[in-house]
Amino acid sequence: MFFSPFEQFIVIPYFSLHFIFFDVTITNVTFILFCLSLSVVYILNLTQNITTSSNYIFPSTLDSHFHLAYLSIQAIIEKHIHVKYYQQILFPITFSLGIFLLLINLLGNLPLFMSLTSQFAVVSAFALPTIFGIFFWLFTERNYTFVRTFYAPGTTAPLAMVLLPIELLTYIMRPVSIICRLCSNIMSGHIIIKVCVQTAFSLNQAKYASSLFLSLLVSLIIIQLVPLLILEIIVSLIQTYVFLVIFCMFVADTAGHHYRH
Repeated sequence: MFFSPFEQFIVIPYFSLHFIFFDVTITNVTFILFCLSLSVVYILNLTQNITTSSNYIFPSTLDSHFHLAYLSIQAIIEKHIHVKYYQQILFPITFSLGIFLLLINLLGNLPLFMSLTSQFAVVSAFALPTIFGIFFWLFTERNYTFVRTFYAPGTTAPLAMVLLPIELLTYIMRPVSIICRLCSNIMSGHIIIKVCVQTAFSLNQAKYASSLFLSLLVSLIIIQLVPLLILEIIVSLIQTYVFLVIFCMFVADTAGHHYRH
């Protein structure tokens, strides 16, 4: 039986509950988010001493990984956002967004788990309010100087009138483009793995599956799944890093040159 490679990205409703103006539907996306929340709570409990309800005096291996993630995201912010005042304010938001994307990327590599990063709506629900919230905050901070974001110094007035709509459209579409980039990269890797699994399953169910050639071919496909799964884990880490870098570059452009020092 053939299964579509895109079947793993379909949102399946489990339980529907309708109110007057609200639709509360429990889907597989809701289940994965619930599992993610339980995983975060469990990980935080592992980093604390049960008897004293505080962190251990000597950090554990898990604490070291959290500290490494802390330093990595801090280095990204310091490199791409050249405003020290905004670095302190934006670090909690960037760190939370980065850890969330990293967890759902890694969780999507587990068997029988849906990759939430492949869902544009899920990533947008967490990323777009953060991005445009920062946009409106910096817009109120900079006032009329915010217009300087959309034209280069020294540009003539006629050329600036032509470039302003283009730069404005590019600025608005940049958050959408980084979300589409993240979803497409995660989907492509999962589709390749699903195609390999489906090919091995189909060959195994073939009429002459007992032949030596097909047996070797199925074995080769199964062996190739191991480096593909390792590559998917690496892609999950890289895509989180790329998303945070582009996010920080967007914030840096929004902050403008007036506040840089």
